[in-house]
Amino acid sequence: SGLRKRPSKKNENNMMKRRLTFALAFFALASLTACSSMQSTVANSDGVRLQEFGPYVIQVRTPSAILSSAVYEFAVQQFSKSLDIAEREPGRGVIEVTFSSQGDSAFLGSATTTVAGQSYGSGWYTGNTYYGSASVTGTANTVSMGSVLTWQNSTLLVVVRDKNGRRLYTADYDYKGGWELSGWVVNTPEEAARLCIERVRKQMLKDGVT
Repeated sequence: SGLRKRPSKKNENNMMKRRLTFALAFFALASLTACSSMQSTVANSDGVRLQEFGPYVIQVRTPSAILSSAVYEFAVQQFSKSLDIAEREPGRGVIEVTFSSQGDSAFLGSATTTVAGQSYGSGWYTGNTYYGSASVTGTANTVSMGSVLTWQNSTLLVVVRDKNGRRLYTADYDYKGGWELSGWVVNTPEEAARLCIERVRKQMLKDGVT
């Protein structure tokens, strides 16, 4: 019997290309049926223009102080494009931003088994060869080829209230990074927060409230 040969570098590259192509096709298909979802509600069916109830104070709630600071800055940056934001003076309205995010990951690739062996004879050894029967022994090693993909699953809730606490507008965004192409580059809670807040602001524009 002979030794099993390890796949050539060219074959390994071809296998990696096929896996990458499959991964891209999977994420492209997933993006068409993405599980991320946006729900928004306007309090007054006659039409609400949020500019009329500002300026707004932004209040943020997240699992950590560091994340809250980042989310606050993202919120000011995005919502100030459409609304009057009061940072150092009392506001009339309030924008409540609640955000949480959890990381997830998966290994993309496969395992390849290679064999390293040594032949020996059980007959007579004459100095440079064996006369008689011969056999092969070896050890098998499994080598993993691929990479770990990480993404974020996030929830962003934005509630806009007037000075009396009356709810004017609500947006609830459930982001599933593992089902979107954006999941390739959105790997931290901060990155997810930036993306979610930007999408909520775009939803406000679509709803005609800003």
